[in-house]
Amino acid sequence: MAKEELKLQLMKWHNKMSAKFGFDMEDTSEFSELMKQLDEPKKVVIPEFIANDIKYHKKHSYTLLGALGSTFDQRLESDVYCWFFADDGSVKKYINAWNNGYEVEKEKKYLVKIKGICQENQWLNYEVGGDILYFELNSSTESEKYKTYFTKQWLKDHWSEYEAYNNAGLLEFREAEDD
Repeated sequence: MAKEELKLQLMKWHNKMSAKFGFDMEDTSEFSELMKQLDEPKKVVIPEFIANDIKYHKKHSYTLLGALGSTFDQRLESDVYCWFFADDGSVKKYINAWNNGYEVEKEKKYLVKIKGICQENQWLNYEVGGDILYFELNSSTESEKYKTYFTKQWLKDHWSEYEAYNNAGLLEFREAEDD
């Protein structure tokens, strides 16, 4: 059933129920709100780096075609470029996000254990504050002083040894419970 046909059927049903039970249109603001939502396109969920790409291109007055063109420039292979080719629906998702808005995908957070070094209850931590990031092994309790839960992107950006440990298969990730 097409959307317009569905809306017509719902209006007929609403009018029939209104007559049967004796309520009028002013009493049904919730019904009207639901009808409006049928016209609103659903926002797609995209990774933060794709959201940043869309914001950048819109800020610099690119058209959708221009943004797609710069993204597909093979000389500038990037995370965005790779994302487009990782899934058949990526281009459609990008276009929908550009046209209808989007929600940013929440990155998963993990406790990180270094295999062969960490004991049973020890996890990677870093001391919060100061100019130098100081990593150590400690319990899995996060506090004002210690950050214990990490996104993989944060580790990649802030821990210089991340790639070496990860590529060697020395990191064990345990997904954090939802906040």
